[in-house]
Amino acid sequence: MEGLLERIGIARAHAEQLLAERERMTAAIEASEKHAREANREKDVLKARIKELEQENEALRKAAASKVETTGREGTKEKIDELVNEIDQCLALLNN
Repeated sequence: MEGLLERIGIARAHAEQLLAERERMTAAIEASEKHAREANREKDVLKARIKELEQENEALRKAAASKVETTGREGTKEKIDELVNEIDQCLALLNN
């Protein structure tokens, strides 16, 4: 009888350990899902920003093409280069 009680006690302790491990795993899964949702939101924001920058870049290119003055073109070219660099940085963030 004592052997049976001892085995039941061991089984109960093991069940409690398994329940505690299940709770830890559930918390870890929830944290991972939350992190994934946040990463998806950040990705969507970055994609929207890239789209905005590409549209702005295209508008600047059209404006630069229509200008005849070389001094105005130089400033516009610098702005375009800055926007292209910012787009590249956003793409690098998306790829990470």
